[in-house]
Amino acid sequence: MKLYLAYGSNLNKAQMAVRCPDAVPVGKTKIPGYHLVFRRGVLTIEPCVGEFVPVAVWKISEADEKSLDRYEGFPRFYVKQDFLILLSRKENGVRIDEYQEAMAYVMNDGFRIEAPSETYLATCAKGCDDFRIDKGQLFKARNEAKKGEEVWKYGRKLSW
Repeated sequence: MKLYLAYGSNLNKAQMAVRCPDAVPVGKTKIPGYHLVFRRGVLTIEPCVGEFVPVAVWKISEADEKSLDRYEGFPRFYVKQDFLILLSRKENGVRIDEYQEAMAYVMNDGFRIEAPSETYLATCAKGCDDFRIDKGQLFKARNEAKKGEEVWKYGRKLSW
């Protein structure tokens, strides 16, 4: 079993039960130095100093990972990136913090910012509820995508 970090629609436990029947929710943690961004109408994470992304932690089987690869469009749309995360557990009433390596899907460069569909947003929001993750960052990312603050031309982001 491998640790997998979910921050978008794969937070949703009902969706994961269908897509990854062997997956077991482990808990939640944060990926420091990143923030949520909607590209192609779906979530990805991008480096951002001083920010963090709340994520669910799943244990997944090899078959689950292959299913996720198909769903995420690996390697065309997303690549796999390993992160060192802090996981906490209780043992005999004592909190034990451990750093462990876990994988997340991160979108390849070059895709434009695009707001999500209401269905996708609702699926992600339900997943946040499933793991008791605050939805503030999810809606902030949606609002930023709607603003269209980035100007794209010829497939490249222009800086002002």
